[in-house]
Amino acid sequence: MTVVCRPEKPLTTSNKALRELQEWLREHRARTRQGYRALAVRAGCHPTTLQRAASGDTVPKLQTVLNYARACDAPPEEARLLWRRARYEQTRQARGGRGLPAPRPEFIRDFVDLSAAVQDLYEKAGSPPLRTLEQRAGGFGVLPRSTAHRIVTKQAMPHSLQQFQAYLRACEVPEADWPDWEAAWTRAWRHEKNDDVALQSLIRHEQLREAMEKAKSDMGRLTQRVVEQVTVVVDGKEEVVLSRNGTYRRLLPTQRSQPRTARRRPAQASRLLPGRPVQGQLAIPIGEPEAEAPAPF
Repeated sequence: MTVVCRPEKPLTTSNKALRELQEWLREHRARTRQGYRALAVRAGCHPTTLQRAASGDTVPKLQTVLNYARACDAPPEEARLLWRRARYEQTRQARGGRGLPAPRPEFIRDFVDLSAAVQDLYEKAGSPPLRTLEQRAGGFGVLPRSTAHRIVTKQAMPHSLQQFQAYLRACEVPEADWPDWEAAWTRAWRHEKNDDVALQSLIRHEQLREAMEKAKSDMGRLTQRVVEQVTVVVDGKEEVVLSRNGTYRRLLPTQRSQPRTARRRPAQASRLLPGRPVQGQLAIPIGEPEAEAPAPF
């Protein structure tokens, strides 16, 4: 007995990937020569659900597509791949098609590139629920839903290589591609740390410049005594010796002086004058010694 299938509705979706998925589903249903009622019995779904999956303007659920493919004896891996592409295109259309395409792993340099690529991985995986990401990552605590939410919304980056690997596993990235992604993660974190060091150096340089300007101003106001040089100190450490003529030299760590303790200058020896006794000393008159008195005997 030949079953005559009712003609399908025309496809009206603007999602090219969804159109490709729907055409693929229709081809396999036509190959089996089944109507939607018979197909629904094998798929375990309502006939209207299956018909809407092959004709609607929105991407159907993944389980519906897999049930449809199983009922038609179609390869589920190909059905899953086509569904992901349709879901990815739908997400891009929802954003209005804005933004540059995410860079490939070998072109990732910093957190901006990595954040865009990580979000793109999530969308190419079909934007699964966060609970699904947590389960795929390896169970509770490996990639918590709160952490996954911050990652996919570009609020945070995986803080360790193990967590990044769990994210790749959750997005079903083939393990053969992991080395390229791990190298990209390492480059981005190294670049971020270098930026922090450069920022701290820039801040310290600015502090030093301000201190030198203040020292020049102070030297210009000194009129009571001549000052040849001034040491500019930043954060309690000697950095630069500034000369009066405007030149300066930077001190090496070994040249920086330690805190000095006040030392008492020794008192100069007082000059002895004739007839002027000095306190604490005997007065010795200067001149010829007196003749001794004659003995009484």
